[in-house]
This record gives sequence, structure tokens and C-alpha cells, in this order.
Amino acid sequence: MKTVRAVSVLLALVCAAGQASVLPNKAAEPVVQEAQLLAAQGKYREAITKFQEAGKLDPQSSLPLSGVANVLMKASQTAQGDEVTRLRQQSESLARQALALGADDPLAQEVLRNLLDDRPPPLHVPNQQAWKAMQEGEVLFQANKPDEALVKYEEAARLDPQYSSAVVNAGDCYFVQKKWPEAEALFSKATQIEPLNGQAWRFLADALSWQGKWAASETALFNGVAAQPNQLPTWDKLAFLRNKQGYPLTALTLKRKSRVVADPQRDGKLAIQMDAEFNGKDNQQVPEGAVWLAVAMYELNARAKNPADQPFAIELAAWRTALQAVDEVVAKGGQDIKDPALLNLRQLARDDQLEAGLLLLEYRESWRAEFEAWKKAHPDGIRKFVNTYALRP
Repeated sequence: MKTVRAVSVLLALVCAAGQASVLPNKAAEPVVQEAQLLAAQGKYREAITKFQEAGKLDPQSSLPLSGVANVLMKASQTAQGDEVTRLRQQSESLARQALALGADDPLAQEVLRNLLDDRPPPLHVPNQQAWKAMQEGEVLFQANKPDEALVKYEEAARLDPQYSSAVVNAGDCYFVQKKWPEAEALFSKATQIEPLNGQAWRFLADALSWQGKWAASETALFNGVAAQPNQLPTWDKLAFLRNKQGYPLTALTLKRKSRVVADPQRDGKLAIQMDAEFNGKDNQQVPEGAVWLAVAMYELNARAKNPADQPFAIELAAWRTALQAVDEVVAKGGQDIKDPALLNLRQLARDDQLEAGLLLLEYRESWRAEFEAWKKAHPDGIRKFVNTYALRP
């Protein structure tokens, strides 16, 4: 699936949201375009050199950094041995640097999602012929030849009718030429082929927005969240629309401070790893440290007792146990937590909305089965959750 558009398209999409720190200046923009074309051609070293050149021309733009991060992630997919780990680590570091410059950089967000999520989304894998046509179209698209690229994308879609991303890219060829209705039709078709294609819903929302169809655009974004809750660009666009309506969204910004890892010094046995701020014994007695320790302890015990348990079932039970323990301590006069993210989770637990909150705000692809079951039981649950709590990832 294509993860970034040509610079001119990106410019059109993010200007309205005020993402000036993402976009390259006039000097760097053509160099970024050259880099994107080289990346589409598989010339990764040359692409990185051009992105670095663009970064020197505009040190305030995040796009050169996220461009390199994306190239390194792609390179890691065909690397071998330790090189895979090295490239992924470099990619993650650069993506985070990009987000420090432009917090809404969609490419950096998507690079991190692909690197950190535990499974890929359940999208159709195209046949080899369709994939080849898609790559040929991508080179033409990045060379600013949308009409020629369209022919290749349509060929890819014919060769594999379930390849929804080929239809999305075909719609992109109309989008870049500001042919909004034609783009809308193809983006909509892609969502019908694969309703779990979050990018298709997001691009559909873009085409609808440019036509002033704000209500339909918002609905498309909610459908995008339903498809893939951890695609942050979708939430960014939803937050932008909500802010225009006077109903801003607040990011949960839950930073995980404990984790269960395989300890190489203990023959790979599971162990708890706490962030440095909670490493001391006394620090683990403060309310936040106690919460994170409790979450990790529950996960450790659950995984040791029954490794086959579903990841989301463990996550949900761990948070319920930890937050209930905090409530009991506070009820007895103990110190309360102050972290806003933990306070939001506790309120969701008290409202019996912790399951929804975790699925929407902390989603991982390994939770797909539980998420699909929750959506079926709560057909309008995502919109109701956002309307009630005004929270986002």
C-alpha cells in the first residue's frame, strides 16, 4: 500500500490543518520529489542522499526525515540477519525525529505504526502480476505523470480485482489533478472492495472535504477508524474537522512505562522491565509506578500461566486489576494518581468503557478479533465514544 503522496498532493492535504512544519519550503520541495521518485524506483541509497539534501535546504521540515525513515523501513523488508534490526531501529529513530518537528507528519506516523504494531492489517495480498503493475504505476505517479500512472493502476486492479490499494492509487491520479468527484468514486469503490482499508476511507474523506461534503467526510473518517484505529493520520483529520465544529479532541498520550520482555540473561524467561523513573524501589511505591508495575505483573503472570491467552484479554484484565487497586488505595486515604492519561483510563473503567477505550486508543492488530466483535455489538460505538469523551490516540 502506498504510504505517501507526491509533495504537491501532500501540500494540498495538510495546509488546511496548519502543518507547516511537515512541508518542505520551495527550495527543498523539488528535491523531495526527486527523492520520492528514486524511492519508487527502488534506488534507496540515491533516495536517501536526496532526502538528506532536502533536509539541509529546509531543516525545519519533517518530510525529509520521514522520507528517509520510510526508505529504511522498506529496505529492512528485504534485508537479512542483523541488518534488519539495524535498519528498523534507524527508521524508528528518524520517524520520531520527524514527529518532533511535525507532530502530524502522516508518513512518520505510518512508518512508526508499521514498525511497532505486532501484526500487519488483514488486507488482500496481490498476485505478482498486479503488484508489478502497481510498482510501475508508482514510478510514474512520483514522476508527476498521473495519466500514465492511472493506466498502470487500472491494469493492477484488472489483474487482481481484490487489490483495493490499486483502486486507491487510481483515485489518487484524479485527486492530484483536483478532479474530486472522479477521485471520490474510486476511493469509495476501494472501500467497498476492502472495508478494512483505512487509507481508502481517509482518502475518500479528503475528496469529500474538497467538495465541501463535511458530514460525509466525517462519516468516512469514522469508518477509517473502524477499519484501522491506530492509523493516526485518520484521527488527525477527524480532530481537524471536530475542531472546526467547536468540539476539539484530546490525545490520550499514554506512554507505556512497563513491559514484559524475554530476558536473555535468564534464558529468555519473561521479566518485567520498568522505565528508569520507576527503577528504584521507592519510586515503584508512587501511585503511577504502582499502576505500571501492577499492569506488568498481571501480564507476566497471565502469560506464564497460559501462553495461549489472547493478548487483548490479558491487556484489558491487567488494566482493570491495576485501576481497581488504585481506587482501593485512594478509598483508604492513599495518594492518588496525577497522570492525565491514567486518570482518563480510570474514568473509562468507572464508566464500563475501558474495553472501548483500549480498543480505540491503544489498538494493536493482534486485537483484531475482539475489535471486530466489539464493533458488531456496538454498531455506532465509535462515534458515541468520541462524542462522549472527546478522546483520540
